[in-house]
Amino acid sequence: MRIADRYTKVRGLGAGTMGEVWEGRDERLNREVAIKLIRGNGHPPDDEVRRRFFREARVLGRLRHPGVPVLYDFGGDGPADLFLVMELVPGATLDDLVGEIDPVPVPWAAAIGAQLCAALAAAHSAALVHRDLKPANVLLGRNGTVKVADFGLAGPAADGGGDLSAITWTGQMPGTAVYMAPELADGEPADTRSDLYSLGCLLYELLAGERVFASDDPVKEIGRHLAEPPPSVREARPDVPAELDALLRGLLAKDPSERPSDAAGVCARLLPLITALPPLPGFVDGGRGDPSRLYATAVAALG
Repeated sequence: MRIADRYTKVRGLGAGTMGEVWEGRDERLNREVAIKLIRGNGHPPDDEVRRRFFREARVLGRLRHPGVPVLYDFGGDGPADLFLVMELVPGATLDDLVGEIDPVPVPWAAAIGAQLCAALAAAHSAALVHRDLKPANVLLGRNGTVKVADFGLAGPAADGGGDLSAITWTGQMPGTAVYMAPELADGEPADTRSDLYSLGCLLYELLAGERVFASDDPVKEIGRHLAEPPPSVREARPDVPAELDALLRGLLAKDPSERPSDAAGVCARLLPLITALPPLPGFVDGGRGDPSRLYATAVAALG
C-alpha cells in the first residue's frame, strides 16, 4: 500500500510509542526516503499528537542546515495516520556506535561533537531548543557526517521561539530523563544551555562507553544528575586530553550559567581535537573524494 499515492515502505528502521520510521521510496521522483508514521491505532490522533506532529514539520521546514535531515513532504494518509517524508541518511545511530566501538576514538568524539554543535547552533539561532538530544537521535552517515534527528519535542527557547508555542505536559517531562539538564527536571523552562548539557552527556558516553551517572535504577540515575558534581571522564579514559575533560565538566555543570554560553563556542574548542581520524570499520567508509567532504573542505576554505 502506498502512502499519499507515491511513497512505498521498504523496511522498518525503528519504532516507538508514537509511531514508526521506515526506509521508503518516492515512486514519483525515484529516490530513497525516510518515512516517519505517526499512528493513531485505528483512531484519529488526539489534538496534542497532531500539534506535536505539525510542530515537528514546521521545525524541520524552517531549518536549513547540513546537520539536519531535509523535510520533503508531510501530511495525513487517511483519518488515523500522519506522515513525514525526509532525507534518508544511510548509516547508524550513535547508540549503535557506542554499542560496537569501545572506546570511540577521541578524534571521532570531537568530530561528532563539533558537527552536533554546528547543527545546534542553527537551531538555537532560530530560537529553538531540541530538548531530546541523545545517541538514538543522532545519525552517523557512512561518510562520517552527522545529522540531528527527531525534532518532535523541539520548542521555543526561554527567550524566544517565534510562532512556535510551548508544548504543555501533564504529569511528565519532555525529553529523555537520563540525558536531561537538571533545570528541566526541576520544571524550569528550556534554553539553549539545556541542549548543551545533553551534549555533554552524549560526549561523555562516547568517550567512557557508558552514560554519565549510569545506574541500574533510573530514579537513582536522575537523582545523581540533580545532586552529584560531574565526574572526570579521564577516570574512565586516561587518554582523553585535559582540555576535553574540562569542556565536559563545563557542559555538565548543574547551574546553566556555569556552562559554555553557546554551541558555536563549544564547536571552536572541539575543532583542534579533530586530528588523524582513525578508521571506524563498519560505520564510516574511507571517505576520500566523497563529494560531501570535498564541499565541506571548500566551504571551510572561505573562512
